[in-house]
Order: sequence, then C-alpha cells, then structure tokens
Amino acid sequence: MSAQSNFPYPIPEYGSEPYWAACNKLSLVMQQCADCKNFRWQPAPLCTFCSGEEFAWTPLSGRGRITTWTTVIHPVHPAAVERVPYVVVEVELEEQAGLRMLSNLVGSDPDSIAVGALVTVDFVKQVPGQMLPVFRLATP
Repeated sequence: MSAQSNFPYPIPEYGSEPYWAACNKLSLVMQQCADCKNFRWQPAPLCTFCSGEEFAWTPLSGRGRITTWTTVIHPVHPAAVERVPYVVVEVELEEQAGLRMLSNLVGSDPDSIAVGALVTVDFVKQVPGQMLPVFRLATP
C-alpha cells in the first residue's frame, strides 16, 4: 500500500464522506435503501429503484466478477505516465445483480484477465493519505 504522490486524489463530495471514511478503514461500503433494500452506486440522495430517501451505509464483501475491462496504454494525465499500462475494470459485486463499479485491477498481467474472472477488493494509499479501492484477481 505505497502512496502515489503525484496522481490526482479524490475530494469527497457532499454525501460521499462515509464511503471515503470506510475506505480509510479498509472497508468497502455502499448505500442500501431502507425501503427496497437495493444497493446503489454511486451515492445519491434518493434510491434509484424506489425513490426512497432513507438508507444506510452497508459493508460489502468486496467480491465480484469482471464484466468488462480495458488496458490503458496512453496516459490520460501527466501523473499517469509512470503507471501505463494499467487496467481499468468494471466489477459486478456479488451482493446484487447489476451492482457495478469501476476501479483498477492491480497485480495481474493484462493477458491473464478475462470477463467473468473473480476479483476481490484491496486498497492502495493515495496522497494525502486517502485509501482507494482497487481489485485483484481472486485466488482459488
């Protein structure tokens, strides 16, 4: 979990602070509607399924499957020059069909990645100390 000093870091927006605080505790959480019990990503004031206003930040297992991925070979930011190539994945989390998030896949050769591969969440430290969720291929 080494810090990446020159890469842009997230600035929590209103309402997402509990998500980032949980990441700093090495926990992946998402809003879960109090009415219909569906999870939603990204954080929002209303449930995207039933328009419910009440929710709880609920811990997730951090396990899922890759639904799509790409290897970035051209840096999109000057700070990414030293990082290319890197892999961006869309992961469907096991808690709910269709519950997907984007992140990086770390620790894997891009040639070993496949749609449907099992992954698990991990965290990397970003300057000024914010932990970011990333994924790794799950070990059998």
